[in-house]
Amino acid sequence: MYDDGICYLGDGKYSLTFSVQDTNYCNVTEDLQVGIVERYCKFFMALDESVQVQIHIQSKPLSRSTIALKMTVPDTATDDQKQCLSDYNNMIDERLTGADAYIQEKYVTFTIKEPDYIQARRHFDRINLDILSILRSIGCQTAQLEKIQLLYLLRECYRPDDLSEISWLEMARTGIYDKDLIAPYGIDTAVQGENYIKLGDYYTQTLFFSDFAREMSDTIIQQIMGLDEDILITINVQPQDPFYAAEQLKRRLRMLDIEKGNSISRQSKAGILIPEPPRELQATLQAAEKILKSLQARDEKLVLVNILVFVRGKTIEDVDAIAKSVRDRVAMSCAVRPFRFDHENGMNSALPLGRNDTFVSRTFTTTAAAAFVPFNVVEIVEKNGFSYGRNMRSNNIISLNRKNYENAHGFYFGTSGSGKSMGAKAEIWECYWRTKDDILIIDPDGEFLPLVELLGGEVIDVSNTSTMRFNPFDFNEFYGAEEENPLAVKSDFIISLLEVMLNMRDGMDPVTKSIVDKCVREIYQPYMAKPRDENIPTFEDFYHKLLQQEDVPEAKILAVSLEIYVHGSLNLFNGRTNIDTSNRILCFRTKNLGKQLRTMAMAIIQDFCWNRISKNQELKKTTWLWNDEIHHSLRHPTTAEWLYGIWKRGRKYGLIATGITQEVRDVCASQEYKTLIANSEFIMLYRQKPDMIDDLEQVVPLSGQQIEFLLQCDSGTGLYKAKNAVVEFSNTFKKGTKLYEILSTTVGRDR
Repeated sequence: MYDDGICYLGDGKYSLTFSVQDTNYCNVTEDLQVGIVERYCKFFMALDESVQVQIHIQSKPLSRSTIALKMTVPDTATDDQKQCLSDYNNMIDERLTGADAYIQEKYVTFTIKEPDYIQARRHFDRINLDILSILRSIGCQTAQLEKIQLLYLLRECYRPDDLSEISWLEMARTGIYDKDLIAPYGIDTAVQGENYIKLGDYYTQTLFFSDFAREMSDTIIQQIMGLDEDILITINVQPQDPFYAAEQLKRRLRMLDIEKGNSISRQSKAGILIPEPPRELQATLQAAEKILKSLQARDEKLVLVNILVFVRGKTIEDVDAIAKSVRDRVAMSCAVRPFRFDHENGMNSALPLGRNDTFVSRTFTTTAAAAFVPFNVVEIVEKNGFSYGRNMRSNNIISLNRKNYENAHGFYFGTSGSGKSMGAKAEIWECYWRTKDDILIIDPDGEFLPLVELLGGEVIDVSNTSTMRFNPFDFNEFYGAEEENPLAVKSDFIISLLEVMLNMRDGMDPVTKSIVDKCVREIYQPYMAKPRDENIPTFEDFYHKLLQQEDVPEAKILAVSLEIYVHGSLNLFNGRTNIDTSNRILCFRTKNLGKQLRTMAMAIIQDFCWNRISKNQELKKTTWLWNDEIHHSLRHPTTAEWLYGIWKRGRKYGLIATGITQEVRDVCASQEYKTLIANSEFIMLYRQKPDMIDDLEQVVPLSGQQIEFLLQCDSGTGLYKAKNAVVEFSNTFKKGTKLYEILSTTVGRDR
């Protein structure tokens, strides 16, 4: 085995294995399914007779997964935090060890014949570029398994209970390499008349498919994949030379014609008035003619196929029970039998080694072979990801890392009581414990306060009666991020803020804009000379600077208009910021704010968030922003424009923004707002109302089955969209726990 994962099998043969992400097949429309099968056919047709391919579907318990879901309980945690972490870890334990706690992983192994390793590597590069690109075109992303990764995969087959680390450092330290790292602790091939192989503590058996029905269903592989068992399914495919295959078929047809003539002749001699060939012979003739026509007219190929299932258990009874389950699942489509006295070759042909040493095979056209569709639904199980519950189709965990996405922004949509707020709070919980990132929450209704208080965050109560203050003139050396003149950006914000405050529907006139810009630049001169917090100006400073423009009547008018916000009853934002802005979590609550100040307050909150985002960009730190009831901000041009801007360019500032609202139409009200969706690769859809479906289909293409599901799904369940994948999820929390009490926001009924 070479470092890049290429294996030399002897006799000039080399193999290489790739991991393959699943694609949506079971839960898309029939038209899309046809498209997937057609491209899968092209995948087989792109192979020539020099390439053998294996498709592997490995099902294994979640407990053997390398994905770390449980959270460490720090010594510094409060009693309530420790209780909630304990509740969370207990929930993860249940998901990892439940009866259906299995995950599926898919791989494809290519075997080629070349004179040396260099030629083999070049050949594999061409396969990756030309052939695997067909799988990628249907959403199956691929990645080459290098040596360490392949050793982990093979060890899963030979000694599954070994979870020790495999690394270059460990190999150098111990002197144990390659085969010794994965070899079973013991092998016994003579178990009960050589019907089983015992690998260490496990009994194993390899099953093969035979006696296929003439018309194959595309669900045969899915039926076995639905078993929650520790199994490995392998589809071995060997393309045949087209010219040789056609000649063999013609020869076969000539023999069948002779057999047909002999049969009729025998019947005539026996006195049968209307001799006919046997039905089975007629069916065979028709099948052979159909295959030849496909090869000649439809440019298809013939392939030799065998399907193997490698099963194991701690006892022979366990193995027999799994084998019976496999047989029962496919009984209407084919027969399933175990290898007898050749089970070692059967096992080697099932494992991801690139070997096919069995005597069992069946000839198919590429179209017929494509009936063995290995695709099910997209699985997202990513390292360092947040837990988003379970895939309802496969029961797999969903572990998703939004930082891996080009456009990591997202949305939560769902009716009241559907669980969208609880889902968003669960994501904040994950973010707090799994990262060191900063968390900003815009929370108009105060739904997130219990969670923020549990995590020790700063709750900023923005209201007319609050003693908390934050200064709209706050500034730092990073404000404006990549802009050459950050003060110009601040001046532009102050102009926009004044337009909101004074209800200037048609905008500020040019003369007044110039006055504002002049005053802003002057009041920031002390700070620009000495960048210290005490030199940051306030609304009071701006107000007095306007009054000093005695020869400009527009300045006097503007100052008088602003007096209510400086010395009057709406002076909420006059003064220096007196909150702990260094806290990792900041939650802005505007529930008790009067309508007259609400839009103004939102504009100031947004600018305050931008201060933090731009500073974190310089510190190479990610900032997460959750905006609950985002439709409030989308109703006013100024606050909506800010959202539009950060959704479009926030990625380069290290921002991951998330909007939360009930109705999709809030974000589909204009073409400009639709770009928020276009720049979001993460969307959580909870229960929807019937009148929302038309708007929803502008956001996510849905099948009739998915629409029906969204109209009646339970609280805490729905569909998630990650990139182009749409999958049903369930992310519910155990009632009666401290964690559920913190995350739930519905009073008097379960949510």
